[in-house]
Amino acid sequence: MARGEVSRRGFLSALAGGVAGVVVGAGLGWSLRSPEVREVVRTATVTAAGGERTITVTRPGPETTVTVTKEVTPVRKLPKDTVRIGVLGIRTGPWGTYGTFIEQGARLAAEEINAAGGILGSKIELSIRDEAADVVKQARELVEAERVDFLVGVDSSGNAMRVGPLMQELNKILIVTHAATHRVTEELVYKQRIKQIFRVSVPVYQDGILAAFVAKDLPVKKWAGINPDYEYGRVSWDFFKRTLSALRPDVEFVAEQFNRSPGTTDFGPFISAVIAAGAEGLFSVNWALEAVTMHKQLKALGAYEKLRAVINPMGYSTDVVYELGADYPTAPLGTWVSARYVWFYPDIEVNRAFVRAFRAKYGKYPPYSAETTYTAIYLIKSILESAGTFDIDALIKQIEGRVIISPAGVRWVRPEDHQAIYDVPYGKISHTGGEIPVLTSLVTRSAWEYYRSPPFS
Repeated sequence: MARGEVSRRGFLSALAGGVAGVVVGAGLGWSLRSPEVREVVRTATVTAAGGERTITVTRPGPETTVTVTKEVTPVRKLPKDTVRIGVLGIRTGPWGTYGTFIEQGARLAAEEINAAGGILGSKIELSIRDEAADVVKQARELVEAERVDFLVGVDSSGNAMRVGPLMQELNKILIVTHAATHRVTEELVYKQRIKQIFRVSVPVYQDGILAAFVAKDLPVKKWAGINPDYEYGRVSWDFFKRTLSALRPDVEFVAEQFNRSPGTTDFGPFISAVIAAGAEGLFSVNWALEAVTMHKQLKALGAYEKLRAVINPMGYSTDVVYELGADYPTAPLGTWVSARYVWFYPDIEVNRAFVRAFRAKYGKYPPYSAETTYTAIYLIKSILESAGTFDIDALIKQIEGRVIISPAGVRWVRPEDHQAIYDVPYGKISHTGGEIPVLTSLVTRSAWEYYRSPPFS
């Protein structure tokens, strides 16, 4: 059976069998390109603001169309009046903006849900903590002292690996909305069977493996890497090299550089080594302030005149795009970037409504960790409405195999490893004179093709 085929069939079976799902926000229906689906499936029940709805999903051609056909208003009540959600994010230091992004998504979702009557009449209450101040201590205090019912967020992959094993002891559901290490789902969930952990954001497969699919179609043979010197940087670079070597046996990897992170302010030595090696293409998963600094110094040192292509998987995070703005440099064959969600994709009403609401509240286009956390809060709403209880085993069963119709498109929570599967495109930085640079020449490869699948051999 082809790689990923078990998961794909599981997703189609879930839809055909009427598995419960969630429409995030007020969206009721959409059309979405989904080339990997070939079958015509029947119906699925989704929970949206206002009640349960039955949707019909058909696949007669290149479009997948979802329309609402029935609505039933829920009448049950939860056993308590407040749903407490602990929110973990990095609030201090060079990556401190990302904790703010997580908080923004959580607050927007909570305010929308509470304004619409809450979760079966119960209001959401958020408790925000800085994961940089000992993530295990913060998680424990949120559960034991503040009595939260759920945990969401976590920026750092290292912190995710530290706090993940604690979920068994605390017996609370953690929905990861940023940390990308594949080990969270492959090791903690699939191998160690820590059933309380889920992730709704994309894993490092997006950064290393899909980036290689972008690179394979570029007329570039000599690649180099400048990546942060910790697990995320090294694993992404390894996935990129292994995948691209399989897709293009003619490529060479002529240099690999690893910068201290966070905190690198001088990329000069790394850039000089890459150019001296004769690299034609550069791959880097530097992100946040370090991505901004790297791109500025690549341009200042003339590297953008010597490199033919640059791939920066996290280069379309909105903090990077707003900071570089009109000065975002472009290579001759493109500066190819992505994120864990990009604000214009897919072009569906659920996403358009989220972007409008976020811009109205915060004045900018939404960053990816705001969207993922927004989706996580709505997912909590959905499973509580379906289960009508805070029993952990019942809630876990509600999430496994769930279909989420979110701003980022259709997500499916894979039962085996609790990883949400969804597509995020790559594109070339293009300057059109708008508020921020846009992406063109989108690469929208199906996630089924590049997500690693159980048993992860």
